[in-house]
Amino acid sequence: MTATQLLGDYLSQFSQQEIEQDIMEKALMCLIDTLGLSFSARSEPTAAAALALCHQNAFNEKGTATAWINGVRLAPTDAAFANGVAAHAHFQDDTDHDSWTHPGSLVPPAVVALAERENASLVKTLRALIAGYSVINWLGRNEVVARALIQRGFRTSPTLGTMGAAAGSAILLGLNRDAAASAIGIAASMTGGTLEPVRSGSDEWRVQNGRAAQGGLIAACLASQGVVGAPESLDGAKGFLSTIAGMERAPVEWSTPPDPAIMRGIMCKPYATLGDNMPAAMAAQKLYQTGIDVQEITAINVTLWEPYTNYPGTNFKGPYERLVQTQASTAFAVATMLTQGDITYNMGNTLRQDPAILSLVQKTTVIPDKVGGALDSEVSLTMKNGQHIKAHSRDMPRELIFLNRTRTISVFESRMTSLGVRPGMAHDFAGQLFSQLNETGTQPIGAVIHDMRCLIG
Repeated sequence: MTATQLLGDYLSQFSQQEIEQDIMEKALMCLIDTLGLSFSARSEPTAAAALALCHQNAFNEKGTATAWINGVRLAPTDAAFANGVAAHAHFQDDTDHDSWTHPGSLVPPAVVALAERENASLVKTLRALIAGYSVINWLGRNEVVARALIQRGFRTSPTLGTMGAAAGSAILLGLNRDAAASAIGIAASMTGGTLEPVRSGSDEWRVQNGRAAQGGLIAACLASQGVVGAPESLDGAKGFLSTIAGMERAPVEWSTPPDPAIMRGIMCKPYATLGDNMPAAMAAQKLYQTGIDVQEITAINVTLWEPYTNYPGTNFKGPYERLVQTQASTAFAVATMLTQGDITYNMGNTLRQDPAILSLVQKTTVIPDKVGGALDSEVSLTMKNGQHIKAHSRDMPRELIFLNRTRTISVFESRMTSLGVRPGMAHDFAGQLFSQLNETGTQPIGAVIHDMRCLIG
């Protein structure tokens, strides 16, 4: 069985697979997080530019899907593109560590758009989301393929995400084994995106994920119409692994099917900074909470998992000319957290020339850590009086990045309130969505999106 056929087999049998309740809840957490981020991106220029390219279907809603940032009706392929860009616009979408990807801007935009067209229920949509996330994780399992892609200059999100979006879409379309394999095959043949935009701090990295979501949806729809994808699209002589990842053979990690349980490990970023910077930002926030005087700091040492220190942009210490340069920079993330107590998207614009932050940036040394793991970071401050003050990322609550129901609802409420929604309304709405999972969850996803958009007005 080829790798493509293995995934086709997994997807064709997915409807019979029992999904544990906590995994369904985590899928809903990820969806709510993605939607809240997308609504917040309504004024982000790249998201607005992407939406402007899409054709509105104002007079015929049948078979259309919602543009999340403004509620207009679009063709599902256009909606997947526009919503993928919006979900990724603030660089705060969720993270799968194994694949080094942001599934939230890859899978939900595709599956929700298609689910609206198919009038699918919330629960069916969440199952498709889980399938897509698990396939992305499988493609990068244990970081083997992910690291190979990064080494060659490919961004993992748009490169693996097209296939994840195709997998989720295949579930909604009910594709059989061969058709699901073709969906993966088609997606694998037209995927990719380079790391240069992140390294340089330009804008098109947002577009990469939107195009991957759109491409995956297109691949699944083509397969549903009988278009045949290459049977060895992933592991053939001229397939994905050899040409894009530069690998001679399929990794052993691809010998067993994907696992829906990986949803438990999906991280939802609490701050608008590169996922690599998350542990350091968490440790810095713990220090901020102690009430330190940043003017007394003479040096900052940050230990960070060594692979993160090698990622493009993390070691950049200015001059910061573009917002994404601040989002990628570990030193900027730590300095901003120590002075502000948070890292929001707008801070990358309004504070990138802030004297207090830039002073701390120059005092910061990032130390590659070969012992700790991806979630480990220690921030150590040296003060003028010679005192050393330290905090570790593990000192912060686990739910800060892995979420639970309470935090998911709280974050959604905060985002929606900032958009002008009356306090309490978003909290109650999100709570009702979780209640649906304990009942039948048969409400159409289109109605969920409509009602959520109505909160904003």
